Amino acid sequence: SNTNEKKHVAHVRSALSAGPMPYERGWAWQHVLLNRRLNHMRMQQRRLAQQRDGIAPDDNDVKEDAIKSMHDNDWLLLFEHEPVYTLGRGASEDHLTFLNKEPDGGAENRRRLSRKYRGVDASRLNIDRSNPTLQFTSVESEVDHLSNQSIGVTSPVYAPNGSPIYRIERGGEVTYHGPGQLVVYPLLNLKHPAYQEDLHWYLRQIEEVIIQTLAEFDITSNRDDINTGVWCGQNKIAAVGVSSSRWITTHGLAINVNPDLDHFDKDIITPCGIEERGVTSIADVLGAECPTVAEVAEVALKRFSDVFRINLASGDRIK
Repeated sequence: SNTNEKKHVAHVRSALSAGPMPYERGWAWQHVLLNRRLNHMRMQQRRLAQQRDGIAPDDNDVKEDAIKSMHDNDWLLLFEHEPVYTLGRGASEDHLTFLNKEPDGGAENRRRLSRKYRGVDASRLNIDRSNPTLQFTSVESEVDHLSNQSIGVTSPVYAPNGSPIYRIERGGEVTYHGPGQLVVYPLLNLKHPAYQEDLHWYLRQIEEVIIQTLAEFDITSNRDDINTGVWCGQNKIAAVGVSSSRWITTHGLAINVNPDLDHFDKDIITPCGIEERGVTSIADVLGAECPTVAEVAEVALKRFSDVFRINLASGDRIK
């Protein structure tokens, strides 16, 4: 193909230099950017309908357009999280093996984590849509509001090691995020001609990014026919779990660089709901010469750009 063709651009925002961040904050960043984009798309549709009906846009609309078009970007968000366990939207609480050892067999916590339960004590991250009129000048101030609100509203169930557990809206079973793990959240509009409107295609692409990233550190890894994610032999080295809203992706991938693998202990969880497999990390495979999370991120971004055939532009750091 012609190398001069203008490639589609995604914008990178990284929180890695700030060190491990609460999971709620990474979740809030995704939702603020997603909701701004969905609102922008709704406005565009309304505008097109008005044009068809011969209604001229007023000045405010034109001003708004200039501001709102900034929200129509593809993003890659990079995080390292404080310890947390998350359950995908359909994940089984049975994979939280520690619940069986609780005095009530975990009944109370199972109720609070249940996929259908929406009560005030649900251990679930939700957006409070009761006050949609709140206006925020910046993405950052909206993220602050949403992450503080979700931390304030949700009283999570805690694992025996003190890590909170949340049910969230991605696909997949239970997983752990924590220090020493690179987490990447791509927010891509799969309807864009640069991509394909196909979540299976998207998952395979994400896995390919991980496989090529690991290869750069001389680690051979593979997909599995049945389970998502990337594996070294029988052990999972990277988890993949995504969600999409009107073809805009959220959630994403987590590569184990050098996390504390005790958090994946089978007495706490069945990682990704797969009993007969283990979990590994780059540090585990390489031993002494393990790269840092930032070094793995640098390679992962290059590979993301190659695999998806897009350019990446770096934006402000996330604090």
